[in-house]
Parts: sequence; structure tokens; C-alpha cells
Amino acid sequence: MKRKNNTTGSPSASSGQARSGQAVIGWDIGGANIKAVYLGPDGVRVIQLPFPIWKARDDLEAVLAEILHTIRSDGQEAIFSCAGVTITAELSDAFRSKREGIHFVLDALQAILPENVSLHVFGSDGRFHDPQTARDYPLLVAAANWMATATLVARQCENCVLVDIGSTTTDVIPIAGGEVVARGRDDPSRLIHGELLYTGAQRSNICAIVQRVPLWGYWCPVSAEYFATIQDVYLLLGDLAPEVCSSPTADGRPATAPFAAERLARVVCADAEMLNADEIEAMARYVAMQHSSQIAGAIAQVRARQDISGPLIASGAGAFLVWSAAEQLGVPCQSLHDALGRQAGAEGEDAALGSEASIAAPAYAVAVLLSEEAACGRRQRDV
Repeated sequence: MKRKNNTTGSPSASSGQARSGQAVIGWDIGGANIKAVYLGPDGVRVIQLPFPIWKARDDLEAVLAEILHTIRSDGQEAIFSCAGVTITAELSDAFRSKREGIHFVLDALQAILPENVSLHVFGSDGRFHDPQTARDYPLLVAAANWMATATLVARQCENCVLVDIGSTTTDVIPIAGGEVVARGRDDPSRLIHGELLYTGAQRSNICAIVQRVPLWGYWCPVSAEYFATIQDVYLLLGDLAPEVCSSPTADGRPATAPFAAERLARVVCADAEMLNADEIEAMARYVAMQHSSQIAGAIAQVRARQDISGPLIASGAGAFLVWSAAEQLGVPCQSLHDALGRQAGAEGEDAALGSEASIAAPAYAVAVLLSEEAACGRRQRDV
């Protein structure tokens, strides 16, 4: 099975991980994308791969095996003794329940990992759990990727809001006193408290963001149809480059600005012959403004509730939206690259880790946290 990988690497390693000499792999297995980070004495390797699990759930084991093979054959043979994982794929309607989804993903992951590699599942309590505990208490480990990233960020920024915008969702995570102080721990409670928005930088349907757009001097209702996504808006406006678009388009045609304009025209039941370029761009700018306002509103709510005055930490494929929201709110903003770059030492090659980590933040966070935990356990055994 051949798929297109996005792989990066660096000869450097984080200071804590380099001291331990512990090589690990961190996984973030979502419903639309899979990300993996190898962290070892010989460097960092990052892979992200689009995989809509609802379309081909039975291919998951083969895709995970392919990613593992890529990591292990990229440069030197990667030798690791433990792996960590966060799972969000359980929400997919490929499964009848989250329990079934967690079990299915763990089955696939354990099937492809070597027998001598221990698996650790990260939970929403900020701790690693063994696979059997994860199977017994699936809601403890379901959709906990946000907690992994926030735990790492909290070490560097004691008062901030981490805003991680991926292709599908937005996490708004308050950090105060160096602790993650989010009120929600599962998806429904996080939605209630404004800490999870089911909107992202690529996959969100236009009709889920706005009900009308400006057209010909009027307000035109949008069709409740899957004609275009927010990815088309940002392609047309130049905020997303075609090569970074990981989500399929609504019509299956290429993710380029000209095709994006055609898809957006259909949102008002027109086409690119009925509307001119300026009219379509005006629609796109309005949708982008409303999208940014939705995200800014959730951030304002969380900051006010937790009395957080620190910066926003921008992460994910939609980090550019965090900067836009910060400008609306008049609050400072900082990239995850800078925050995690400081953790890595922020000097010379070590600073590059922040950039790589921002590609797959939860997977990177899991790898770092697991590496440190493994090193701590070895030090205790040595004593």
C-alpha cells in the first residue's frame, strides 16, 4: 500500500531526551490523520499521513505498519523500547461506540509493534496508562491529545491559552500557575465549556460556519450541501498553500485556488461563470471573518473565565487563525515553535525541534513525556 508521507528529520535531539538516551515513538491516531514522531539519540523523525478511518478502517493496521517501516528505515535503523499514543479516532462513526474505537485502534497498534516494545496510552488525566487499563476505561484515554500538548507547554508558559487548530477541530486550553486548568475532560464537556470547537482550518463545511454571505448587494443564504469547505476559503485567500492541504476537497478536484473558487460559487447555487472573481473573493473574505470571530469568541470566553492574562500559544495547521484571533482580541500571541524551542534549548540546531514539533504537536509531546518518564524509571532502577 503506497501513500504519500510528509516526513521531516533533524540531527538534533532535545536536551532531556539526549541525556537519557531513550528512544521512543509518539503516535497521535485521529479520525482523519495519523501522526508519528520518533525521538532518539540520533535525532527526530516526524511523519503525518491523511487517513480517513471511516472510509477504510480495516486498512489501519497496514497504514500503521507502513509508517513504522518508514520511521525505522529513514536513515539509521531506529531502535526503540517504548511507544506512547493518544487516540481521537474513536469518535468516528466507523465505530458504534468510543469503547469499540479505542479497542480497535489498540488492537491495530499492538499488532504492528515489536513484542519487546511497551505501549503506553496517554489519558485526559495527564498520565500514561497500560493498554489493559485503556481498554477497561476507554473514556479515560479517548481524545486526550490536547492534554499531552498542554502538559508540555505548561512547563514553559505558566499563564497562557494554548490554541491548537488542526484540519477539523480547535482546542482552547487554559494554563494557569503552570497547570492545565481546563474544565472539560471529555468531548461533550469540552464543547460545553468552549474548550473544544468542532471547526478547523480545512475540513469544516461552509454551511457549518455561516448561514448567509454577501452577494450582489444582498444577503444570500448558503446551501446546506457539501459543496465547499473552509479549506477552499483559505486556498483562495492565500492563507493555505496547496501542498499543505491534507483534506480531500468536496468535489474531488485539486486543492488549488481556481478550483476552490468554483467550489465556493456552488455554495450559493451558482458557478464560476455566473459569478466573477471579486464576488467570489468577497464571499470568501466574509466567511473567513466569521470563522475567525467564532474562534476569537471561544478564546475570549476561556481567558475571562480563568482570568488568564498571558499570551496565546498558536499551534497546528491552522496556527495562522490563532494569530488572526489574537489581533481581534488585542492579546499577545506566540508560536508553539518558540515555546517548544525553548524547551529544547533554543540554541543552534536544538531550536529546530520547535518547528518539527508544531507539525505533529500531540505526537511530539507524547514522545517527550514518555522519554522522560522512561529515563526517570531507569534512573530509579539504577539507584
